[in-house]
Amino acid sequence: MSPATAQAPWIQELTSFVGKRGGPVLAWDPVNAPMVRQWCEVFDFDFAPFVDAAAAAASVHGGLVAPATMLPVWLMPGLRNARPPGSDTTDPRAIMKVLEREGYVGILGTDTEQTYERPLRPGERLSCIHSVDAVSDEKLTRMGPGFFVTFLQEFFDEAQQAVGTVRLRILRFKPQAAPAAEPKRAPPPQPAINQDTAFFWEGLQAGQLLIQRCAACGTLRHPPGPACTQCHSLEWDTVPSTGRGKLFSFVVMHHPKHPGFDYPLPVGLVELDEGVRLVAPLTGLDSAHWRTGMRVEAVIQPVAGEHRLPLFRPSASA
Repeated sequence: MSPATAQAPWIQELTSFVGKRGGPVLAWDPVNAPMVRQWCEVFDFDFAPFVDAAAAAASVHGGLVAPATMLPVWLMPGLRNARPPGSDTTDPRAIMKVLEREGYVGILGTDTEQTYERPLRPGERLSCIHSVDAVSDEKLTRMGPGFFVTFLQEFFDEAQQAVGTVRLRILRFKPQAAPAAEPKRAPPPQPAINQDTAFFWEGLQAGQLLIQRCAACGTLRHPPGPACTQCHSLEWDTVPSTGRGKLFSFVVMHHPKHPGFDYPLPVGLVELDEGVRLVAPLTGLDSAHWRTGMRVEAVIQPVAGEHRLPLFRPSASA
């Protein structure tokens, strides 16, 4: 607990609830066979002493008994949260209002512990006394800072003999804003690949910058195409480029923005040493420092599942 919280006046108010036992709260109905039968149907548990009077009479119980884990059921107030006449009317959860007032508005049930003194039988009418069994110091949890409050319910029969207890531990916490998740980077736009251009993108994935070459006259061409622009031959092959060249022209893109790129985005028209030109993003310099005529070299960064353009940076040998 922080020193400021430990010295807060409301901490004494909080701890004042511990150990105070209220008056008895009465059950609306006695333990009864119809409710036991419905409970067994819900859990698909047909234990004979719970539902079969003849089998129960022949068992060690000598008659019908209720499932032990139904103990809290007999004191449930119902949807209207009303108590039978003669019940203690103090709010057993008043401690929660103190925590809510101080900003501990989150709630999380953490665990429960039940003890049973004996089996309950149809016809018995129970009562219960509520209290706060314990309050922890302020704890730092994954949900946020908070207090663990343990409630105790003590159950009695009509002769005021104890039949069981239930301890329920609840965390009341100050919800913490989850750290903003890093936005997932969108992939850059993917190319429309056809049989004329597939070699280019496959080369980039393999770490090569390939140029289409006419197999008849040797003319290099880019963008790729089905026929040579010089001799009109349909035969072609490829040659690897050194990736070196000069910046023939460039623009700096500001809008429209695509989530796959960082902006401002310099885009250059690069004239390769082999003589062809291609458009590609520029990297390695602030946008204001690019100049036409600069020597540049390709940087190929293939990513599994994505096709990327080559990037061009200032040449180290310039």
